[in-house]
Amino acid sequence: MFKNQIYKMKNLKITLMAIILALGIKAQADGLYDITFSDGGANVGFGQINVQSGFAIGGYFNVTSGAALGSFSLYTAGGSVAFPGFLPSPGNNFNYNNAVYLTLNPEFPATNPFLDGSGLLFTDLTGNEINLWGNADGSYTFYGVINGIQYNPQAIGVSTITPVPEPASLAAITFLLIPVGAFVRKFKFQS
Repeated sequence: MFKNQIYKMKNLKITLMAIILALGIKAQADGLYDITFSDGGANVGFGQINVQSGFAIGGYFNVTSGAALGSFSLYTAGGSVAFPGFLPSPGNNFNYNNAVYLTLNPEFPATNPFLDGSGLLFTDLTGNEINLWGNADGSYTFYGVINGIQYNPQAIGVSTITPVPEPASLAAITFLLIPVGAFVRKFKFQS
């Protein structure tokens, strides 16, 4: 009987891992992604973008530290264009394309940052602009034009992108954990 329970537990673990992996693969496609930037502390921000067919089509970025302190929205009014193309920002301060590379960056394939050299453009209601783009060495650059002061901040740092779990995926994982918990509890009491 004990061997049968171990066998069932192993099968349950394998099934659970397969489902979690399948949900993770789905999350790597189109959908919502959390993004961050930090240059070590002086300029820090986080946000979320909606990626569809390789382009950010909506989102926000909140700068929590630095000269660009505030909330910004992804600028989409000018459109998006694939690398090597780019578009000028409304204030002609930056080039951007809002392209996001979840697999291979055509401009920087060796280091493969999720943004190319044009990157994402964010604006606020007063016309301030911030641009986040990738570099050949795998780092990211974060520049802003805030209150008419051009290129403040000028920061190089790290940036991350992670898929946001879909509510249905979270519910599925939760419902999968209930039987696992019940099985483990039953197994402990029988031992």
